Amino acid sequence: MLQRLYVKMSLTLLALFILIGAGMLVMTRYALDLYFQEITQRLNAPVAMYINDEAKLISNGVANVDALKTLAHHAMVINPSIEVYLLDRDGAIIAHALETKVQRQRVGLAPIHKFFSDNRTMPLRGDDPLHDGSQKIFTVAKVPGNTGFEGYVYVILGGDKYEALASAVHQSYVVRVSALAVVAFLFFGLGTALLIFARLSRPLAALTRKTDQFQRNVEGAAQVPDGDEIKRLGAAFEAMQRRINLQFEQIQQANDLRQELITNISHDLRTPLTAMLGYIETMLLKQTDLTGQQWQEHLEVTRRHGQRLGRLVGDLFELTKLESNVVQPQIEVFSIAELSQDIVQDFRLAAERKQITLSVERQLDDARVLADICLIERVLENLLENALRHTPPHGQIVIGIERQESMIGISVRDTGNGIADDDLPFIFERFFHAKETQTQELKSTGLGLAIVKRILELHLSGISVKSASQQGAVFTFSLPAPT
Repeated sequence: MLQRLYVKMSLTLLALFILIGAGMLVMTRYALDLYFQEITQRLNAPVAMYINDEAKLISNGVANVDALKTLAHHAMVINPSIEVYLLDRDGAIIAHALETKVQRQRVGLAPIHKFFSDNRTMPLRGDDPLHDGSQKIFTVAKVPGNTGFEGYVYVILGGDKYEALASAVHQSYVVRVSALAVVAFLFFGLGTALLIFARLSRPLAALTRKTDQFQRNVEGAAQVPDGDEIKRLGAAFEAMQRRINLQFEQIQQANDLRQELITNISHDLRTPLTAMLGYIETMLLKQTDLTGQQWQEHLEVTRRHGQRLGRLVGDLFELTKLESNVVQPQIEVFSIAELSQDIVQDFRLAAERKQITLSVERQLDDARVLADICLIERVLENLLENALRHTPPHGQIVIGIERQESMIGISVRDTGNGIADDDLPFIFERFFHAKETQTQELKSTGLGLAIVKRILELHLSGISVKSASQQGAVFTFSLPAPT
């Protein structure tokens, strides 16, 4: 993996150095052009003045073309790259010593005025009469007249011949030397960078091996990603961050579970504990005054409250674990029909004691579902316990099973007391108690239906209820059928 990283690093550095080298070549060429132009302009600055001093080139606005050509010819023998023009006071070209036709009829005066200023900076470019839109280095001198001056001797120093010669020099020498320098710098920089990278990457490779080993020990070899050291190290840190976040969430859930458990215990355990302590204190204070039957009655009440207290604590722990996601469904395929029949057999004796008929009504003999069999068993048990508690003698409780497209619908209906309209929105809330009309004694922990709702939520399902007072109730939920 480290070799792959070396190759990527080498290619990246190579591309970077090539870009730097190309930039250096361009900048070197540009700087050399400016340098040559400045040197040429400074050396040839007096040329226009010398030409102007040799003869009177403009008289009363008329150009002396013959004298101009003669002087231009002598000057071009010395410097073939110059081009000589005569301008009037407004910059219009009135004569030149060239055989070709000019493209401009006027030269801008701003660069000429700047040439005569004391704070001029070179290279200074002016309009090129032979090329419209082009500017070149120049020198200029004023042509004296009877009243001030009559025009200008305007000399282009970097003409077409100069550019051809400069281009040839650059291509033959400057570019070659610069290219060799860039190549040398490229190889030197690339070699140096790779040596530095190799030295710095050794600790990185060692750290990557350690993180890979950690991931294999914690998550398995399949969790170690492919790629170079940087990617693997980044993936390892992301995995460790996820694991740390998960552990913090688990700690927070455990803390919430503890606080909720304390709140629930203080909220709902006070009544049975108070009743038990009251009867125990009565027996201790009046132990010589109580008859045997009274002792038996007091102990029976204490036992009932103790049993209810045990059920309440168990339901509290179960619901708290479900709501804190400690329990996760273990999905499997099983027969809901067989499970329902088994649960009916378990509750048949309790139903017979209350003279209640308990049965399974199914459209499918072997209806199969995808769910956690233990959790769904708990759902059916809680629903049957709730139905038995609210169904009077000679009533009926039926578990129904039917096909609903890709789902299996399960219902538990009874012919009991039903649920009042005011109570229906709250029956699945924790600690909701429905009081019996005769005894007014709490018969449940108030957590059974809340546990049912939470288990079905973990199965991505819900539960609905239809009921009316004294007309029974029907609880319905559905589970996915295997394809």
